[in-house]
Amino acid sequence: MHMADQVLSPTVAIGFVGASVIGLGAAATLARRAFAESKVPLMGVMGAFVFAAQMVNFPVLPGTSGHLGGGVLLAILLGPHAAALVMAAILTVQCLVFQDGGLLALGCNIFNMGLVAPYLGYVVYCAILGRKGGEKSAGRLYLASFAAALVGVAASAAAVPVQIALSKQLAVPFSVAFPLMVGVHLLIGAVEGLITFAVLAYLVQVRPDVLDAPVRSRERLSRRAVIGSLAVFALLAGGLGSLMASGLPDGLDWLWEEKGYIKPESEAHPTMADVGEAHAKVSPFPDYTVGKDAPRYWTSVLGIGGSAATLALVYLLARLVRRRMPAHAHPHPHQH
Repeated sequence: MHMADQVLSPTVAIGFVGASVIGLGAAATLARRAFAESKVPLMGVMGAFVFAAQMVNFPVLPGTSGHLGGGVLLAILLGPHAAALVMAAILTVQCLVFQDGGLLALGCNIFNMGLVAPYLGYVVYCAILGRKGGEKSAGRLYLASFAAALVGVAASAAAVPVQIALSKQLAVPFSVAFPLMVGVHLLIGAVEGLITFAVLAYLVQVRPDVLDAPVRSRERLSRRAVIGSLAVFALLAGGLGSLMASGLPDGLDWLWEEKGYIKPESEAHPTMADVGEAHAKVSPFPDYTVGKDAPRYWTSVLGIGGSAATLALVYLLARLVRRRMPAHAHPHPHQH
């Protein structure tokens, strides 16, 4: 669901860059107030995990595919404010290094996947789970996580045709494009809900205190072991899963390239077309390759490298957030 520059107008693209900067600034401010040092390793490894998982497209309908968004999963594990910052790091690495999403479209992509999905999904999660004391059953936790992922994905997808329509790049009526975009992503959201469910089920079994919600389980692994296992999952997804990913276009590309619901690139605003071409020239590894005839193993190499770059960027962001905290706000080193 990464938007390209060519589906937007300069006004809409720049407007959402501004909206995303404001949103991330607010997220950083709020994240500082609830920052926990113990979450830093989890932030980094989950950023790498989501980056790698997004490389694994799965078939949804004949002719189209989808991939994990990850914003809601991050919000459940880290809180929505930290999740927004981690998603911004993931999307920035994807855009600047791999040309996955347009340069000026980065504002829309961060707004949709990094702000709408985590915050709205988290609201749904809290509404179903309930946040006021009391031990929660695992079943309720799983239901809340599934519903949150489904709503978060659908909501972030719903913003896409709105932004394209505002840019006057829809080739069909909005009343046609909107329900199809949301419908396809409801299916994708259902798969994302199952993935989110699976990750939380694993954590509940091995280290339930990673979740803020108290559930009936016991610790089986140390925090370090859990972080290490998630890092292994990220390596497997980026290194092996990416090789097995579906080659079908994702929901947005399907509407653009296959269905023709979005105007062709030849009708893009000249400024956005120029930005898109320039971005392709300066991106080191466009479309996660080193060239058209490169061996397939390069996808694995770049998947692992991108995951490592994301981990490093998220870790840096976490350190910057902690450094800017007032001295009295730093938790005691023995507090968890």
